[in-house]
Parts: sequence; structure tokens; C-alpha cells
Amino acid sequence: MKLALKCALVSLLVPTSMTAVLGAQEQKRPWQEVTVPSTREVAANFKAPPREYGAIQPFQSWNGANAGQRVPGIPYDAAEVRARIVRDLDRLSANGIFIINLSPGRRAPGEGKYLSQEHMDQVKFTVGELAKRNMRMWIQDESDYPSGFAGGYISERYPQLGMQDIVSDITVHVAPGQTLTMPVPPDTLAIWATETDANQQIEKVIPIPVPADMQLKYQAPNEGTTPNEPRHSWQVQFMRHIYLSSPTRNFNRADGTRAKDATYSIIDYLDLKATDAFLQTVHETYFGAVGDQFGKIVLGFFGDEPDYSSGIPWTPKLLETFKAQKGYDLAPYIPSWFDHKPIEKSDLARADYYDVWSGIFKDSFFGEQANWAKAHNVEYLVHLNHEETMMALERSEGDYFRDNRYVEVPGIDNLSQLIPSLVHTPDGTWNINNNFPKLASSAAHLFGKPKVWAEEGGGVGIDGKYQIDFQMVRGVNALEIRVPVLRGNFAASSNDPSTPPPAIAPEAAMIAWYTNRGGYLMAIGRPAAQVALYHPGSSIWMGGDAATEADRSTTKLGWQLFEHQVDWDYFDEQSLSSVATLENGGFKNLSGQVYKAIVLPSMTVITRTALARLQAFAKQGGKVIFVGKTPSLILDKTFMDAKEKPDLSFATLVEASGDITPAVLAALPKPDVKLDAEFARLTYTHRKWTDGDMYFFFNESNKAESRVATIAGHGTAQSWDLGTGEIHAMAAATVDADGVKIPLVLGPYEAKVVVVGPLPAGVAAAEPSFATAGDTVAELDGDWAVSLNGKDTTTALKPWEELGAAGFTGPATYHRQFTATAAPKGKRVYLEIGDVHDYAKVTLNGKELGVRAWGPYRWDVTGALKTGANDLQVEVDATPAGRGGPGGAPPAAAAPAAPAAGGAGARRRQSAGGAGAAAAPTGRGGRGAAGVPTTSGLLGPVRVVVR
Repeated sequence: MKLALKCALVSLLVPTSMTAVLGAQEQKRPWQEVTVPSTREVAANFKAPPREYGAIQPFQSWNGANAGQRVPGIPYDAAEVRARIVRDLDRLSANGIFIINLSPGRRAPGEGKYLSQEHMDQVKFTVGELAKRNMRMWIQDESDYPSGFAGGYISERYPQLGMQDIVSDITVHVAPGQTLTMPVPPDTLAIWATETDANQQIEKVIPIPVPADMQLKYQAPNEGTTPNEPRHSWQVQFMRHIYLSSPTRNFNRADGTRAKDATYSIIDYLDLKATDAFLQTVHETYFGAVGDQFGKIVLGFFGDEPDYSSGIPWTPKLLETFKAQKGYDLAPYIPSWFDHKPIEKSDLARADYYDVWSGIFKDSFFGEQANWAKAHNVEYLVHLNHEETMMALERSEGDYFRDNRYVEVPGIDNLSQLIPSLVHTPDGTWNINNNFPKLASSAAHLFGKPKVWAEEGGGVGIDGKYQIDFQMVRGVNALEIRVPVLRGNFAASSNDPSTPPPAIAPEAAMIAWYTNRGGYLMAIGRPAAQVALYHPGSSIWMGGDAATEADRSTTKLGWQLFEHQVDWDYFDEQSLSSVATLENGGFKNLSGQVYKAIVLPSMTVITRTALARLQAFAKQGGKVIFVGKTPSLILDKTFMDAKEKPDLSFATLVEASGDITPAVLAALPKPDVKLDAEFARLTYTHRKWTDGDMYFFFNESNKAESRVATIAGHGTAQSWDLGTGEIHAMAAATVDADGVKIPLVLGPYEAKVVVVGPLPAGVAAAEPSFATAGDTVAELDGDWAVSLNGKDTTTALKPWEELGAAGFTGPATYHRQFTATAAPKGKRVYLEIGDVHDYAKVTLNGKELGVRAWGPYRWDVTGALKTGANDLQVEVDATPAGRGGPGGAPPAAAAPAAPAAGGAGARRRQSAGGAGAAAAPTGRGGRGAAGVPTTSGLLGPVRVVVR
């Protein structure tokens, strides 16, 4: 066994990124390059974008029929599994989904083990079927999560490369005056004695040298033994490094369960050899099976939540590396992190420690995998843990932006938390950052990567589409959506694997194509935000009140900038100190985007290099704006030696209130979007093409809003419809000295893409202004003939629940005849429905006019409307329960509770109870909302309007 391990380690000294691909030609992957096409080129791809830009669907169809349910009597049948793979891929591709995320998921009894030959045969089969359909695939790099334990093979084959933590796990109680004699536990780093009084308050901490012979002999002081003195007690504590892993969930477990615990160890993320062992075990196995399709069908590997959640990270060379980088010995300070009576400067030593281990993590784990992926013509995609709570994120990951410095596709994980009833619930504390999708998009922008991923991108229904738009407007463009296309959980209703899959919801294809088109537009061109919001990671490393203030200030300022239609990116220390270049009065990132202003939140420290770069930036005309507490220390090599207070006289503005005030807004660059009236819940993002500007607007409120927007750009204003793929010139747009003025009319939760540039050929009819009510041709109130759940009735428009069809999901058919007059020449006629839940297909006089699965429910009926009698039919389907209902978010005009001073009101993810509700008890601050009462059907009003 020892010989086998030694040989394995020798082989790992050769980086796996160089094996099997030496001499290989790197293939061009235009979808993974920052490209700036023309408006004409984008329009040519808009209706059906290249497959690599599309929506992603999690895929577990290859698991056995009995996977997860363990129903007796259903044997594993490889032929049945392959038939199901074929069927599900057909269903996906027929409904606009062309990329899967292959997850090994849950193994059924009898199914081959993870990475076995049978497993790889199934992978080969799946890749072959994907190729037949011109589909693409990401491969999850684990048997479940988090990344780095190789389905348990790290513990089995490379136990010496397992994760290690620093712990204080052995405590020996001794009486006053007692002599303790014992062997020192293995790998002990420090020993100390703690004196506590009768109330368990710490009186004294005495360091005990670790004996060279590892035999401890220590006599506790006699304090507390004299009569009439308070009784004291003593504890001798041992701090050491041990093999201790963050919990893993593994379908490859020997006990056949999916328990989440530390039985199967993650690798030591801080050891390059350990990462190479992981790559050799997992990635090279996949490469051996389907490597000929890497960069073609196989886009890359998906990593899930690598982090340190069980303790303080340790690696064998940690102390040596720390001393080389920082110039002092860390060991004397580490016990203070455990003994609850810190010695002087132990907090500064801990900040230095975070600086060191996060740098190792960046290179040894994330960087090494990115190198391997690049050498093998694929991409490395990963999301971290605790993205919405920055202090927990920095604690368990070190530094988000360091970790993603070389990652090709940075990502985030939205666990159904970005829904309207949660993201705008105020509590005034700013402890949860619902703008966390900006972390991933900012990393991509800063480091020159076009793709940004979300593990849960959204789906059908109100909540599902809201999550898509909420993330897109924050720069996410590779969305793993959940649409009801696959087989569903057949075992819940049948033990027969041959049970037919459920019918596909009609809105599934619509949301998939919406996501495909939106993802494409958000991935091409160059991001155009002019404002950077500094991410104060160094201040967060210091812990305590300084960390809390820096964290909450950053979250608050991000929201307040959005409320004033200021788009922004996070700007990290790497970018400020070295990655971004100073050009023409701006910081230019690796995407070619230029920031003209840097907003710095409350912070305690600033590096000397960053300070010098900010001074040079200001000298060239850049805007440097400190908002809140200004830094009091200049950081050079170590936090330990930071003493000097920075001179900030060069700054454009120091806003002590801690809020985005009119003075701050006046100091920012000229905005590229300006409204004629306040609209706090309008967010937008802007990307530049060679000859055009693309704007994605999103009304995050449940209230219809109408504004006139002046947007930067030259050319024709156009509406690009993500649902239909049609492009319409905006007839009511006018040229302005500052750009183009457009009527911006958005229904509740509506998103809209506006392009300013040359009008492409072959566009649809011009879009009129929807800012006015228009001229009504027919009001279709009164009774309708309705076929509902097998019954025919005549009724006024009302929810299905009031018609005795609660729980019915459709389809229902509504029929109505009406009389119309001729439309004026040059005008267009629209059928407009105020509210539908959730999918409506319209046929007028026998002509199908298309479908809508979200607002606005509006159809151009100009070519189908007749003068005189008309026959209208509307087919309606409802999204299954869980979609939310009307008014899923708190009212847009509701006053915030307990606003921060000068702010517009903190917005947090919380329970759905609204202001004053208790925060959800989970560590992530809540993962979903309690459902509101559902209403289904055609609700109206319905009218025919001339515009």
C-alpha cells in the first residue's frame, strides 16, 4: 500500500494539465472570448443564438429507474436508462434547451460506481446522443458536492492529501496545584492553561511551551485552593492540526445512503499535489473517455461550493509560507483565536493569515484547475459558498475575487431566494446581500471573461421568470433554469419505470428561448458600467465591528446606486492594485471596460499600492468617492505593521453620512440612463457593440410604471423581444442632444431590451408608444364561453378557484365574439389582456397569433382583425403551484422599515412577512418564500386597442 501511494505521488509531481495533451492545438472557443460584434451581426443570431450561449438544464436522466427512491422490486436496467436519456434529450432539444449539466446524482442499486467503466460507458453514450442533436454538456466534477473529494476516492487512494484544519479539540481539566503528565497529542502546535472563576469567566491564560520530547509535565498554579478564596478551575488545552474535512454528500458511499458528513474527505485545497490528485482521479478519467469531444460537445467542468466550513485552514507548509511572505512567526498568535482572551495584535495576525491562505487557495486549487481546463480545451466553471453573506463568504473562501482570478466562468448559487417576495423586504440591517449575482458578473468583467453562471437561474411562472430577469440585469448570462421538460419524479406515483413522462408545460419552450436570447445578448459586447464599487475584503479580514461595518456599508451602497439608476461593478484589491490599467482618466479592466469613478465604502485599511493608484486615477480625472468611514491605516506588507493614516485630500468627495447623497450623484460621471422622474425599483445594465448600445431594463416592482428615459447612444431605438425573437423600431423615440429619448413603459416585473444603433434588415412592424391608453375598439367584459376542466359554462372572467377548479392547471378555452370598426390608416391594433395566469394562446378569426407566458399580455392583431364580426379564442394554462400569485412582492410604494440614515431603505432577503418579520432561520438567511394564495385563469380586463 505504501509503495502504491509513493508511486502515485511521484506521478503527481508532473502537473496533470500537461499530461495527455502535450502538443495539442488549443481550439478556438469564440463563446469564451470577449467579442464586440456589430448590431447587424447580433441581429442575425438573435432569434436562434449559437448553442453555447443558451439556457442550461440540470440532467440526471442517466441514473437508474430506482435512483433516490429505493423502491423494492425495480432492478437497475441499463437499456431502460439509455432509452430514457434519448427520450429526455429529445424533449429538451424540442423545447429550446441545448445544454445540460451532467450530474451523477443518485445511484440506484446495481448501477455502476462513480467513475467506473460502466459509468464512463454511460457518459460516452450521453455525449454521442448530444452530438446527434448538436447539444452541449457541462460535467459536474463530483459524485455530488462539494468539489474535491472525488466521490470518496481521495480518502481511499490519497488519505495523506486530505483536508486539514487547525483545531483546539483536546481539553484536560486539572485541579489547582495538580501536576499534569501526559504525552503531547500528535501534530500539536500550541498548549496553554486557562484559569476560570466560578462563573466560568476567564481570569488568566498561560502559554505552555511544546516540549521537544513531546512529553508534557505541567503543574497548575495553586490559585483558588486557599480557604475563603474564590474557587477557580484550570484547563490545559491543546491546539493542533488534524485531518478534518468540510462535510460532503456522496452517492458513492459504502453504506448506500446520501448522508452529509465528513466520512469522505475533501482534498487539502492548499496543496498543489492534492489538487493534481483530484484532477488525475476525476478529470483525467473523463478525458480518457470523451476527450475527443472536449471543447466541442463537452464545454467544461462545473465545481460546486469548495470551501472551508469546518475549521481554520491548515496545510503542511502554512507556517513556512506565512513567514516567507509576512516576515514573522504566526504560531504564537494562533492560540488567541481559540482561548477567548486574545493577546495584543492577534486580530492583525489573523488578517495576515487570511491574506496568505487565500492567496494559496487561489493558485493551488482554482488556478491549477483553470490551467488544466485551458490545456484540455474546456472551461472551468465554479460557484463558491455563502455568496449572499460577505463575511461568511470571506471566512470560508478567503476572497471571492482572488478565487475567481483565473476561473473561466465565475458563478453563484441562487437557492430560490431571488424572488419578489424576498429581495425587497426591508429590515434596515443590510446583513444579507441580495445583489450577490454582481459578485460573479463583476469577476467576469474584471478578468476578461464573457460568461457568468447561476446554478439556479429561474424557470416558469412569476417567481421563475423574476429570478431570470433579476440575475440577467445583474450580469448573469449562463442560467441553469428549471423547466418542466424531463420525466419528473415518476416514482412518486408509480413503481413502473415505463410510466410515460408528464406532458410538457407549454410555457417551457418560451422561457427556454427567452433565456437563450437573453443569455446571448448579455454575453456578447463589452460591459459599459462606468462606476466601480470597491469590495473591502481586507477590512473584512480584520473581523469585529470593522468587518461588519465594511460589509453592510458595501451592501447598502450597492442598493442605493441601483435606486438612482447607476449601474456598477465590484472592484477588488487585485484590480485596483495591479490587474486594471490606468488609461485616459479611467481604470480599464481585462474586458476593455473603463471605470470613470470608484466608490469606496466604509473601510479600516487601504493598501499603499491601492492608495497610490487612486491618487494617479484622480490626477487623470477619475472620480474617487469615499462614502462612510474612511480608512485609518495604510497596509504595506503586513497588517501587523499597519500604522500610518492615509492622506485622502486627493479624493473627489468624502461623504461622511455613509449614503449615496445628491452630492455623491453629482460627483459621478454623466449617466448613460436618465429618467424624467424617480423610479427606485428600475434596474438596468448596458453593453456596447461596435456600432450600437444594448440596454436591459427590469421593473423589479409589482406596479406598472411609465417614464421617459434618455439613454446614451446614436442611431435608431429598437425593442428586441426576448420572448419572440422579433425586433421592432420604437416609433415614439426621439433624438436628444444627450442621446435618445424613449418612452419606457413597464408592467409589473416586466423586463425590456432596448438597442440604439443601426436598424437591422427584416425587422417587424414598428412598436408604438404604450405610454397612453390608446383608442379602445372593443371592451370585452361581460360573459365568456369557457371550457374548464371538462365542463362548459358561460361566466364573467374570474379565477378558476372561484369556478370550482382549484388546482387545475389547464388548458382552459375562452371564447368570445365581438364587433370592431376599421382601424385608422397607419395605426396598429392590439389585443391587450390585463392579467393571465399564466400562459395564453390567442386565435382570432381562425388565425393563430402566438403565445405569451408573462406580461405584458399583448398581441398585434392588425392583420387578423375584421371590420364587423370577429371570433376570439384564448387558450390558458396555469403554472403548477409554487409560482406565487399577483403581488408576489411587497407593494412598490411601501415605505421601508427602519431605513439607514439618509438611505432609501435597506432591502434584505427575509421571510415573506414583510417589514418587521423575523429573519429566516437558515444560515443563508432563507431559501424560499411561503407561497401566497394562487389565482389561475384569464382574469382580464380584455380590450382591443388602436395605437
